[in-house]
Amino acid sequence: MALTIGILEAGAVAPEFHGYLTSFSDAFQNFLDSTGEGPKLRSYLCYDGEFPQAAEECDGWLITGAAAAVYDGDAWFPLLEAFTRTASETRPVVGICFGHQLIAQAFGGEVKNASGWGVGVHSHEVTNTADWMVPPLQSLSLLASHQDQVVTPPPGAEVHGGSDFCPIGIMTIGANVLSIQNHPELTRDFASELLRVRRDIIGPVTADAALDSMSTPTDEAAAAAWILGFLDRT
Repeated sequence: MALTIGILEAGAVAPEFHGYLTSFSDAFQNFLDSTGEGPKLRSYLCYDGEFPQAAEECDGWLITGAAAAVYDGDAWFPLLEAFTRTASETRPVVGICFGHQLIAQAFGGEVKNASGWGVGVHSHEVTNTADWMVPPLQSLSLLASHQDQVVTPPPGAEVHGGSDFCPIGIMTIGANVLSIQNHPELTRDFASELLRVRRDIIGPVTADAALDSMSTPTDEAAAAAWILGFLDRT
């Protein structure tokens, strides 16, 4: 039976970008099941108040990125944090970007804007390997798009990789929680458009350097294998 992954959407894609992407669930559909033979994805619009009734509704869970900051205090943030803690008792949970940060906050870590914008292709050195990291890599290069990052990991968390810019880039908590700061699901076209639209906000020098980095090879295929291996290993 195919794996069913619940996609916990933490934000909507702005209409101006719908030519590239209509939802984060669509991004993960293309990323995790581009052939149509992979896992079944089931979406929950958490940002709009739609939550699972029980962790057992899916075989595993994935929390998406978002434009919001996890410390903004939106009313639904504590609900997602609580579900994440509950779900992780019986199901694997993966967080990407905002999801990585929300997981850290949910389990007692700290998130803040520590280094400014992380955009373009970023590489995280793998410093602590695990059995789900197949194929094994010495570093994981992915597209990045964030200001905030995890600055203090939760008690008991294991850091598996990072960089000077973002030391806590890949993290696990216990056997059932994996989080990754960078975006394996984004396309270069969408990420480049984000950079062009946000150039003045990000800063021209940083944005232009990020656009220049778009030709750097990245490891989306390995990241997909890692995430699916983590979600389907039990």
